[in-house]
Amino acid sequence: MQNVFEPTLLSSSKESLEVQNKISVENMSSIYVKEPHPTILIDGKPLDIMLNEICPNELVFGLIPTMVDWMNFDEEFKLVENVFATSHELKIIPILMCPDDCDLSCTLIVAEEKTTQDQVKWNRIGIDMNKPNELINQNRFLESGVKWLDKVPIMTFSKEEYIKSLEKIYRRAN
Repeated sequence: MQNVFEPTLLSSSKESLEVQNKISVENMSSIYVKEPHPTILIDGKPLDIMLNEICPNELVFGLIPTMVDWMNFDEEFKLVENVFATSHELKIIPILMCPDDCDLSCTLIVAEEKTTQDQVKWNRIGIDMNKPNELINQNRFLESGVKWLDKVPIMTFSKEEYIKSLEKIYRRAN
């Protein structure tokens, strides 16, 4: 299997090998949304394309970031904003959604996010199968009800770069 992204080597030893991925958000068109819109790039590659290369049978190609400005329901965009803003060390955060509905009821890709003092890791990525009302009622995204995509590797980002990039999709433009 070919390497689908090019992480940066942070440190190397006999015991561990740690890499850091580059995350950014750039305006680009996509297969279903021809107008340029914020797109999450991992090591220079759109996240939906990267995930499709790793898991081609999961129908993730063409999904767009969970941009709160594009979401249709107030309860849902408030939930996404709140989850991004919380400072929990470990949480589930939505990263991609279906561009047809722009809500939490269609295909929703989430990441298990672990935050340290200077890094953010996506330990796992999966397809959220929970009902939106369950998520809204609990005011968080749940680990249960997620079909984890086991082939997707852990991704590690600079915390400063991560927050600066993802604020573009998780904060309302007003």
